[in-house]
Amino acid sequence: MKREDHLGRRKFYRLKATYLVNYRPKDDKSSIGNYNYALTKDISAGGLLVMSEKNFPKGTEMEMNISLPMYPDKRLKALGEVTSNFPADVKKLLYPTRIRFIEFNEAAFNKLKDFIENEMNKQKGGRTLKQKIDRRKE
Repeated sequence: MKREDHLGRRKFYRLKATYLVNYRPKDDKSSIGNYNYALTKDISAGGLLVMSEKNFPKGTEMEMNISLPMYPDKRLKALGEVTSNFPADVKKLLYPTRIRFIEFNEAAFNKLKDFIENEMNKQKGGRTLKQKIDRRKE
């Protein structure tokens, strides 16, 4: 099966993983220097899904610093745009918020893309995550 067949509309693999993200709305002058913290639910080279304490409207631009285990002493900086938000999880009072990267340093983008590729190619339960995704879509 071709890569494009199982990715559907997506351009990149989506890795279900939890990483720390510092974020703030780009035009929030009251929070200069102050970032909110969130955890990712999934991440790809095209964007991420975070569990936010606040509900941001679609189209809100976000400044983000993403912490990945491959670079514990360095954060990847990106500018993103909220593409969708969902009702809060009643138990946790967190809003699942999908953010698409709109501005990303090319070197950081390549590091993230390579990291996700490597994670997708790791053997888990006799198959790689890519193979498991491919098999579900057959």
